[in-house]
Amino acid sequence: MNAIVIDQYGSPEVLQTRRISTPLVEDDEVLVKVRAASLNPVDYKIRRGDLKKVLPIHFPKVLGYDIAGEIVGVGAKVRKFKAGDEVFAMLSTTEMGGYGGYVAVSEENVAIKPINLSFEEAAALPLAGLTALQALRDKGHLTERNQQVLINGASGGVGHLAIQIALARGASVVGVCGTEHVEMVRNLGADAVIDYHRQDFTQLSAQYDIVFDAVGKSSYPECKSILHEHGRFVTTGVSPEIFFQIGLSIFTKKKARLVSVSPKGEDLALLANYAEENQLKPVIENIYRPEEIPRAHQHLESEHVAGKLVLSMEDAGD
Repeated sequence: MNAIVIDQYGSPEVLQTRRISTPLVEDDEVLVKVRAASLNPVDYKIRRGDLKKVLPIHFPKVLGYDIAGEIVGVGAKVRKFKAGDEVFAMLSTTEMGGYGGYVAVSEENVAIKPINLSFEEAAALPLAGLTALQALRDKGHLTERNQQVLINGASGGVGHLAIQIALARGASVVGVCGTEHVEMVRNLGADAVIDYHRQDFTQLSAQYDIVFDAVGKSSYPECKSILHEHGRFVTTGVSPEIFFQIGLSIFTKKKARLVSVSPKGEDLALLANYAEENQLKPVIENIYRPEEIPRAHQHLESEHVAGKLVLSMEDAGD
């Protein structure tokens, strides 16, 4: 099969397309012909070697966590899926492989693709959508209707999906983004939008049940004053400080939490349900071909992507 491979850490130019062996499936896995894959910031951080101490990899490596495609083979113990099913999935943290023509994935990490989304749109959902869902529901305790939610980084890959998920769960949502993305966030349904170029949301008087920092740029101490009495600050930003703050918040009513995404097929099925009810639709800023992957990574590293970047992998399996 064709795949986008790295043989060493480095700049976007280390991403090379070449033929490698098609993976074999274990008894509990399905083999998916990848029709589309999406890019996430963790991809370039792995490629550069930023995460090699916590997530070491063996070269050559095929990056990519998000895929959508068609099942072409199933392991002996697979019961939930069959050949021909159109699916989407988040791949395991250590294995990856989404930038390949075919990928073997545990059936527990797979869900049927939403019927009203293209392969490109479905591929944009898994990692970012699961992060948003698990942050709001599991870490933020978004369970009751009419909760007040603020999302920092509301125009990004995770943030723009978090807006829609929070709205689908009955919350009132305020989005924080840059000037150029205010209209996009408003069109996603946010009840109010704060332009961070003009206002510091941590200094305003409004209070929230959940402050979700989808880009890891703020902190619990900065946001504590805008949390309700039993409010929760949830972040994607990993740092020694957040672990210290989580520990301290054990003794307070206002909590700090860190979200670490888990690939779960049942949660993907919930996202698919939201999508099929027209409550969730990823925004795709650009779709790239495999030969354009260095340029895609350059754009990804700019950290100014509105929504998601996607790879069309239609010919990669041949």
